[in-house]
Amino acid sequence: MADTESGSPPGVEEPAITPPDRRRRRFSRPWEEPIEAPPDDQAETPPAAPAEERTEFLEADDAEPSISEEAYLSATTAEYRDLAEEIARGGTDDPATMPAVAATMAGVGTGLVDFADVTGRPGVSEEDVERVEQAAASDLTLRIISALVLLGLFMATLLLGGWFFTFFVGAVMVVAVGEFYATLRRHGFVPLSLFGLLAALGSAVAAHLAGPGPMLVVFLATIVAVTLFFSVLPRRRPVDNAATTILGAAWVAPLALATTVRRAPDGIALILMIVLLTAFFDIGSYFAGRAIGRNPLAPVLSPKKTWEGFVGGIVTAVAVAALLSTVDYFIVDLRQALILTAIVVLLAPLGDAAESMIKRSLGVKDMGSVLPGHGGMLDRIDAFLFVVPFAYLYFRTIGLL
Repeated sequence: MADTESGSPPGVEEPAITPPDRRRRRFSRPWEEPIEAPPDDQAETPPAAPAEERTEFLEADDAEPSISEEAYLSATTAEYRDLAEEIARGGTDDPATMPAVAATMAGVGTGLVDFADVTGRPGVSEEDVERVEQAAASDLTLRIISALVLLGLFMATLLLGGWFFTFFVGAVMVVAVGEFYATLRRHGFVPLSLFGLLAALGSAVAAHLAGPGPMLVVFLATIVAVTLFFSVLPRRRPVDNAATTILGAAWVAPLALATTVRRAPDGIALILMIVLLTAFFDIGSYFAGRAIGRNPLAPVLSPKKTWEGFVGGIVTAVAVAALLSTVDYFIVDLRQALILTAIVVLLAPLGDAAESMIKRSLGVKDMGSVLPGHGGMLDRIDAFLFVVPFAYLYFRTIGLL
């Protein structure tokens, strides 16, 4: 019969030949720590058994156990009980808490219901989302309204012809050069705005009356007037201010040739061809760039312009040119339409790049805000400033003017 202080269950005798260290070896567990050495005044640890005795012990392990299965399980449970009590003593008295989980999902705020936001980023409320959507819708509405107003004025004056169209072109030029001078003034320059505005309006009138020759006279007169002004009345930074004044006048002056094209027998058709090809090239470039644009066309000047968008614009412009060549009203064959398309796709991006270069050097996004949703007038006509003069030369070459 086992002693009452023994760890064996009542009624079960321990094997007489199993010393304590062998019993630990039989029921050992990987997580058990080595037993600390007893003090010097206690009995010494029995010496290790000889090799022959260990061999007998291993053979005895392979033999059929001398205790029942129920007794074996009870003894094993007693060992696990001590381990469980130790783990319980090492834990805290605080109840277990569920960790909060946060994830970022499209359209869903961070954090979970009844849990604090653990991301550290402010969430977007429903009111903020609605405000952004309303602003975008309002901006789109303004873009559409301003585009329709400008298109309506253009078509009305184009159909009326004569001085109506000339004054429309002159007004566009005056607004554009005025935006340019205003932007320069905000950055420390002091251009002679009056001289530039008179040069723009005078170029439109001269082109309407007698073509490009008088236009050149108006431009040369502007250069002389600006030079004399800074020579007689010394001003701060005369070279910079004189150069920017002449630059503004020279930049928008070529648009006046549109009035000369309008005075031709088929002037309406020719003007419409220039406008449609340039507009559809810009539209095709925009949507192709948004859809598949990856490689920047001009990373420094226009990071958003891509080669994929440029190719998409070319494809769109060629398709429109082929369609227009089938309409008798536009008086051009497919070859002539494609040559005009080549002029557009080569010079329209250069016009946009020229304005982007100036805006980047001045650190501005738009030249003005006269067209709600579109920016300034100069932002809308930058491509035409390069396309119109070369289209005029091409029409003259093929005898349409």
